[in-house]
Amino acid sequence: MKLPILVSQEKWQEFDEGWQELIGSGEPIADLLDAIRLAGTKKRMASRTKQAHDHAVALAGEGHHADAARLAGTALVAGGNPADLAGILMDAAGSAWSEEEWYEPYCELTGLRAGSADLRGPWRFFAKLCAFQPGSLVYHPGGWGAGEILDVTPLRLEMKVRFWNKREDIFPLHAAVEIFDPLRDEDLRGRYFRDPEGVRKDAKKEPLDALKVITATHNGRATTAAVRNAMMGIGIEGSAWSAWWRKARKLAENSEWFEVTGTPQKSIISLLLTAKDPMDSLRRTLERSSGLEQAHSKVRDLLTGGTTNQDLVEMALGVLEEHAQVESEPLEERVAVWLLLRAQREASPPQLIEALEPLVAAEAPADPATPPALWQLFQDLPGVKDQERAIDLLPELLGDAWLDEVCTHLPHAGTGQVRHLVDRLLKEKREEAMSKHYAGLLARPRRAPSLLVSLAAIFERQELDDSFPTKPQRAHALLNLATHLHRSKRGNPQLTRVCGRLTELLAGGEEPILRHLLAEADDSTLRGMNTLLQRGVESEIDHMVTDICISRDRHFYAGQSGPFWEGETIWTTKAGLERRSAELRLLVDEKIPANQEAIGRAASFGDLSENSEWEAAIAEQRTLTGRAMEIEEELRLAGLLEEVAMPPDTICPGSIVRYREVESGNEERIVILGPWDGEQWEGIQVVSYRAPLAAGLLGLQVGAVESIDLPAGEIEIQVLEQETPSL
Repeated sequence: MKLPILVSQEKWQEFDEGWQELIGSGEPIADLLDAIRLAGTKKRMASRTKQAHDHAVALAGEGHHADAARLAGTALVAGGNPADLAGILMDAAGSAWSEEEWYEPYCELTGLRAGSADLRGPWRFFAKLCAFQPGSLVYHPGGWGAGEILDVTPLRLEMKVRFWNKREDIFPLHAAVEIFDPLRDEDLRGRYFRDPEGVRKDAKKEPLDALKVITATHNGRATTAAVRNAMMGIGIEGSAWSAWWRKARKLAENSEWFEVTGTPQKSIISLLLTAKDPMDSLRRTLERSSGLEQAHSKVRDLLTGGTTNQDLVEMALGVLEEHAQVESEPLEERVAVWLLLRAQREASPPQLIEALEPLVAAEAPADPATPPALWQLFQDLPGVKDQERAIDLLPELLGDAWLDEVCTHLPHAGTGQVRHLVDRLLKEKREEAMSKHYAGLLARPRRAPSLLVSLAAIFERQELDDSFPTKPQRAHALLNLATHLHRSKRGNPQLTRVCGRLTELLAGGEEPILRHLLAEADDSTLRGMNTLLQRGVESEIDHMVTDICISRDRHFYAGQSGPFWEGETIWTTKAGLERRSAELRLLVDEKIPANQEAIGRAASFGDLSENSEWEAAIAEQRTLTGRAMEIEEELRLAGLLEEVAMPPDTICPGSIVRYREVESGNEERIVILGPWDGEQWEGIQVVSYRAPLAAGLLGLQVGAVESIDLPAGEIEIQVLEQETPSL
């Protein structure tokens, strides 16, 4: 791998010296051939024609005729002088392969003949044919993926390939050269073909090994896009790719054998020829950071990476401390750095106390809903861990009365502080102060979501007095927050965690709080809850409220105006809902990010006014985004047939129906389900309740005769049988 890396880094003198050392050494030339190909893309092979010729002659003299031919041919294709290379190429090829049965057919097919005006194209064709051997692997970039060559028939100029899905096919060799790329043994795609589970497992366990293979495949220098494409080839994509890439990039940054530049979205990973000094490398990386935020992030990665090199840690902390002296950096980022230094060194930096003392002394706002300056800073700290670290600073800043300050300003605490402060107040028996905050937040549930959830977990396990809102009112407040979090959590990890805690609190466990709060609610209140949930809410909460309503009255939903299937709700089974949700995940996790990369690539082509790739990518973006929004809206309106109260003896969504066409006498048996429930259910044809046939059957009972308008014309049917299966 040394020679390709030297070319990649354009260290031409060292490359020439390394090549010279290889001549006569008897070492394999595979890396040299890769280096020559790469040098050709940089237009640097013309001046090295003599070296290539002399090396080929030396190889032929040692009896390595095949290697001599490959070297001369590769140098010729890369830009070497044909007058110097064509002769040795044909002589070495004849000596190496003229006795093989395939040699003459391959020469005839490719036009590889002495005296040809230009041997570059014929050699490129011929060399690829030589790589097609029984047992070797090839890759079909058009969608079929990796395959193994089972047989090559030179006389018929055909080869047989078996693909990963066990499909076998025969290809003419002249077409195979255009279609397939040979795969080396170390290529991840080839290894994935041999052992899919093993390769995925190894890549996740040792990301740097996989990264090294990918980078080597790209001559020692790979972009994020190249790495991602390689990992997609072994089935690591979507969220799995994101997690793998975060880990792999962090390991590479801290590895002595890799150099990482650029952002996580547009990185360049380079293999190094010699191990770097981690101390100097990290120092340069931190000093080149675009700002304090980026330097802080890199030091956090170093600390969370589990490094045991304390000298390295102290150096990084020192550089970070210097960055934090720049007064133009945001105060919240500087405070976050000082809090990190305080945690690592177990002593508060003087700058930290000096910066916070004016905030402590600042006059409290007249509006109690406005956070004081200190607590506003805590909210603005960039990370949850930073907010948590600030808790240990409170006694130092506020003195012995710090808990009183916490009791007063608890609703202004940062998300990362809430649970720790609540636990401390419980330990100090400050329930009364927290109960007042709970009562106040129930009236304004969106003001401090994390605190409201933490307090609800405490006080809803107790019997509250009349100073609190009623149980249904408290349920309404918590459900209001649940709908807000459901809409707002995307892209916000903190709100996502709060939403998960609230969902578990309301609908999880053996005694869900919702059952307790709604036990005495009347039908009107429950209908109001259902109306509130139409804004969108986590499915567990929606199912819990539905179950509570049905437990109260089996016909709770049927008792509303009109049949339950009329209205905006889209009825489906759990399997149908999961199928539709999977479509949304595919769009959001794979297709839309891939489209964003395509837009970036297209933008790099230049003038957007005449850029067809840009226009196509933008058009696809509109289509994908619109489709995702459409499915999101559908999922918001979804209702589960497993949880609805079915009207007895009446055809409805969820019914199995047997009917007869009156004119023809033909009988059919169908199951009426939702629009996302596929074509078959336990061997019975599925018809969507929104389709004309099912829509005409809904509401009928056994024995009914009805005319139904279908796209092909009107038919008259008689209902013979109706049953409601267990979905």
